[in-house]
Amino acid sequence: MTDITAPGRQSRPATIIGWLMFLAFFALFWNIIMLPRTALDQREVLRGVHDSLGLVVIVLAALRLWLMIRWPAPQAPDGLPAASFNFNRTLLVALYLVFAANGLIGFFYAWAEGREVVTFGMQLPRLVAKSESLRMTTGYLHSALGFYYMMLFSIWVAYGIYQHIRYRAGLLRLLPGSRV
Repeated sequence: MTDITAPGRQSRPATIIGWLMFLAFFALFWNIIMLPRTALDQREVLRGVHDSLGLVVIVLAALRLWLMIRWPAPQAPDGLPAASFNFNRTLLVALYLVFAANGLIGFFYAWAEGREVVTFGMQLPRLVAKSESLRMTTGYLHSALGFYYMMLFSIWVAYGIYQHIRYRAGLLRLLPGSRV
């Protein structure tokens, strides 16, 4: 675990999960954009992709949060103040928490809507009955958290750009990788 404690480095599993999350999230984001642009009678496949990618994002976010708790936090790279680095990491933790929570809420939204949740071709057992009040509550929350993670992501990127301009921390460190 020496690569974890070196300044400006993170573990290989964190890097792999970061890239997988990056790819899964942007595939999910494309799916979110395509769903409302598709005729209602043709959305079934896109919903299955949405549910499957949502499950992938939940699992990856949970794994990444577990790694953040279990392993020592990476140290700030040379030239970047620890407080600035820690603020950026806090935004990242909040983003992962919102990803995980929003995915779980999305499943409850689908069940409350009366829709079956199918991930990778397998139907998940229904945990709640169809309910208009639960559908409205979870639907609004799922949508609001979607806008919230977009806001968090934007702040995280904007702050990373600020760190690059102010401290010359490097923009590539915002991409998943061994540099943090």
